Amino acid sequence: MKMAIAWGCLVPSRRSLLGYEAATRKVLDHLGVEIVDIPNETCCAPFWMQSLDITTSLALAARNLAKAEQMGLDLLTPCSGCFHSYKRVNHTMKKYPGVKERIQDILRSAGLRYDGTVEARHLVDFLYTDIGMDVIKSKMVRNLDGIELGLRYGCHMLKPHELLNIEYSERPTFADEIIEGVGATSKQYIGRHRCCGGLLRGTDDDLADDVLKERLVDANEADLDSLVTVCSLCHIQHDMGQRIIKNKYGIEDLDIPVLHYPQVLALAFGFSPKEIGLQQHTVSTSKLVAKLKMTAKEGGEA
Repeated sequence: MKMAIAWGCLVPSRRSLLGYEAATRKVLDHLGVEIVDIPNETCCAPFWMQSLDITTSLALAARNLAKAEQMGLDLLTPCSGCFHSYKRVNHTMKKYPGVKERIQDILRSAGLRYDGTVEARHLVDFLYTDIGMDVIKSKMVRNLDGIELGLRYGCHMLKPHELLNIEYSERPTFADEIIEGVGATSKQYIGRHRCCGGLLRGTDDDLADDVLKERLVDANEADLDSLVTVCSLCHIQHDMGQRIIKNKYGIEDLDIPVLHYPQVLALAFGFSPKEIGLQQHTVSTSKLVAKLKMTAKEGGEA
């Protein structure tokens, strides 16, 4: 199986997201999926840019789709914002011929054309739907039994349903099933489906902090070994933002590790914490690693 992949802007540029790419590459290779990076990938022009100039923003996203189309491959992304942008391009070009032609005009100026043949896929849905639990279980090296995780689906992989077309968008379970399949417990807890406030960051930081505080308090009360995110922005909020919330609101016992979704699979596949960048996270993952009973020799420091 072969897929093009677009990482988005955040994954290669934020320290705590470097492990997202590392774990994704290792997991997909372990599962026999060949990935080809989009050459000279550009920003997908997400939500806030679409509110300023919808046609130009869609053309920016269409550029990466056009590159995948040239390679004859569907496009995989680990970023929920990118996934949303690529799905919106295909949706808009099918539904609004006039906008489609304006997008093509912009692409032509860059020597490109996009005919809408590329299917955009989110990494987590791809793992569940195309790879499947039987294959994932067959590739396990380590059972994660005893690890209690709190999964955060986020908003933008799932909604709006008519655009993104992922099943069970109100109360999804597919990503939980994979976590449970590798032996960990995916805990149901209050607030896990609610917004983290990430898109408020930079516009109304106080409100973003208030929303994030509620999510982190919910998670803290659930007594998790770690949160797990499927969205780059969610990870920045929960991992990098946790220090802000701890200091601003005086929550002394707030110290929740935050894993990227493919890092969970990578651990089950036998990769060490250091190989998948756990040492790069803002909140220390050392307690989680200790619970997994990994020695420094086996996995390095985390």
